[in-house]
Amino acid sequence: ADKVGPIMRQALATLLLASGASGHAALSFPRPRNAADGSLAPWTSWAYPCDKTHSGANCSISFCEHGHDCQGSCPIAARSGVKGALTASNGQACYWFSNGCTVGCARCDGSSNHVGHGSQRFLFKGMSAAALRARNLSIEDPFSPPPGALALNQTTAKSLAIAPNCADPKTAPTVCDPRLRTANTQAACGSKEDVYYYSPWRAPGAAPVIDACGMAGGRFPGQGVGGAGAQFQNSSVMRQGDAGSALPRGPPAAVWRAGDSPEVGWTVMANHGGGYAYRLAPADAPLTEDTFRKLPLAFDGPSALRWDGDRATDMRFDSAARGWQVSTGTVPAGSSWRKNPIPSGLWEREGPTFRPVCDESAACVRGYSTGGAAQGECRCSGWSNGGPLLPNVEVVDRVALPASLSPGRYVLQWRWDCEESDQVWASCSDVQVVAAATGAEPEAKAGVSAA
Repeated sequence: ADKVGPIMRQALATLLLASGASGHAALSFPRPRNAADGSLAPWTSWAYPCDKTHSGANCSISFCEHGHDCQGSCPIAARSGVKGALTASNGQACYWFSNGCTVGCARCDGSSNHVGHGSQRFLFKGMSAAALRARNLSIEDPFSPPPGALALNQTTAKSLAIAPNCADPKTAPTVCDPRLRTANTQAACGSKEDVYYYSPWRAPGAAPVIDACGMAGGRFPGQGVGGAGAQFQNSSVMRQGDAGSALPRGPPAAVWRAGDSPEVGWTVMANHGGGYAYRLAPADAPLTEDTFRKLPLAFDGPSALRWDGDRATDMRFDSAARGWQVSTGTVPAGSSWRKNPIPSGLWEREGPTFRPVCDESAACVRGYSTGGAAQGECRCSGWSNGGPLLPNVEVVDRVALPASLSPGRYVLQWRWDCEESDQVWASCSDVQVVAAATGAEPEAKAGVSAA
């Protein structure tokens, strides 16, 4: 039902209509190779919140639109004991991805982040966010309203052309279960209103990539800077168009024991739903999708949301019991993937999503209704590049290392297949694996992490 009440926030109303931002996220621990620029200026000069020594671009959470002043574009929890404190130590790790990748195609195009869609809009009982704001109304549940309450605006639907970005797709989408989907979740699977049908998440792991560890700026070499987040600030250690698989090997960011289940975590900025998986490759092997597909890692136990890097804040939830975990129709066959547990709340662009893990405040929920949620207003929903979610929250899981895993150096791949956009994000971290414990139970199931 509609709920009448004062509109508390309006400063970010236009973000509900912003279709240009592409998804951005990265591993936060173990620290990825993609974060190497985080040890350089201007990232070392950035901190949040603002204080006497950090102001302007050196404390703003921003979107890297022009290839400069990007130090606040991929912040993560500072782990300093201060609630909400952020650091730029992850550099531009959340700008390594593959653009224009759809299910069934052999190749990404590097350009199209919304193939055949992106301009669609949804209405709540016939009203836009602007109309709700004008009438001083809000939506009681903007994440998962009653069926039919959020409907595709047929005027905007005329421009839709739902198709993969190739003429001869070889595979079909496999994810139809509404519990697994993260955007437009009430549309009939494969219908003309299922605008995200060919997005990467709709067949986890099947969409192609430009590089298995991401491309700096998301495009092919020579394509240059693009729109929708396909930008990158060049530095002495990485440049626009660099391939993540070619980044230099670094010291181990974590030391793990074969047979253990260490923790891993990632942080979202621009949130475009979908889901993720973890895989390993020997460090001396070619870092390609084919190599990573040979060693997918299973999840072990529940997921958690963690704030400020503090385990005491963990909010655990059972992804499998919620229907948020899938191993059927995935690539490689039988590999385990989990749904991104943070709904965007962008109902006017994405339609129904799903209810968040935590109970959001009334101000947060009202803000989604009209586009006015203030920065930091929400705890476990939204987006972070100027939106209501601070990137001090991480999605944390444990991954099961086979006891038979040979000791040595490996590269951990985190792959995020988006649903709201035709993009695949990736981070790659150097890890050391030591021999499985013998006899007594291992002392530290979580392994030793440098995070």
